[in-house]
Amino acid sequence: MFDANFYDVQTNEEFWVSGPKRDRTDTRYGPSNPEIDPEAVETYHAFLEGALLPGRENG
Repeated sequence: MFDANFYDVQTNEEFWVSGPKRDRTDTRYGPSNPEIDPEAVETYHAFLEGALLPGRENG
């Protein structure tokens, strides 16, 4: 996994997963608009406004 931090155990496909960033530089290479799952839009926008991410309340 030279340029990945996760892989699919069924297909061995490697990919990079990055957490959201408040400065909206969510992508790994260059500026881009991230694709947000519809069920996560409200949580994502709350995070951008300063809310903690669910499950990350303690760091």
